This record gives sequence, structure tokens and C-alpha cells, in this order.
Amino acid sequence: MRAGGPVLLLAAVLTSACGSGAADTARHAAEEFETAAATGSDHACALLTDRAREDVDCTALGVPTGAVVDVAVWGDAALVRTTGDTLFLRELNTGWRVAAAGCRPVPDRPYECEVGGP
Repeated sequence: MRAGGPVLLLAAVLTSACGSGAADTARHAAEEFETAAATGSDHACALLTDRAREDVDCTALGVPTGAVVDVAVWGDAALVRTTGDTLFLRELNTGWRVAAAGCRPVPDRPYECEVGGP
């Protein structure tokens, strides 16, 4: 066995563990937001970034909700697809926060979002 084999294997395991950890915490934040938004809880607004919170009525977000089906993380940004919505999240010092919700793709353009923006 080559000397570099175990080191490379360990590096690959650690790299994949870091990636799945970020995806897991982003997933958890999205699930927490979806639950709060579905029940009309004010807690949903606490899970928004400051910028996303600027132009919304926190008592009636009115975004579609659903179960998380896919999470993609790129550094401090994540895209989370649910059965009823697409969310964009940012990782801040306080954890993952929703930067945009109620998002739908628009052909040849960026997503259009009811809350915040990607």
C-alpha cells in the first residue's frame, strides 16, 4: 500500500463530512422556517435575514410551505427545495437564515421571490 493512501482517504472522508454537516444544518433551518411559516408563527421572521425581513409583514408571510426534498450548499449559501417552495439561505454568525422564500424560477431570469431575494 502506498503511504499516501490512508491520508487521502481520511481527507476525502473529512471533506464529505464537512459538506454534509452544512447541508444538515441548512436543512434544519429550512425545516424550522417552514414549520413556523405554516403555523403563522412570528418565529418565521426571526429566521429571516435582516434584509429579507425589511419589506415583509411578519404577521402574514403567506409563502408556500412543504417538506424539504433537496439541499445544495455552496460555502455560506444554500438553496433548499421543498414540496411547495424554493428557499435561499445564508450562513451568518447566528446560523443559517432564510434570505428568500416563496421563490419560483422565471425562464431566462433569476428566481422571483415573495420574501427577500436570492
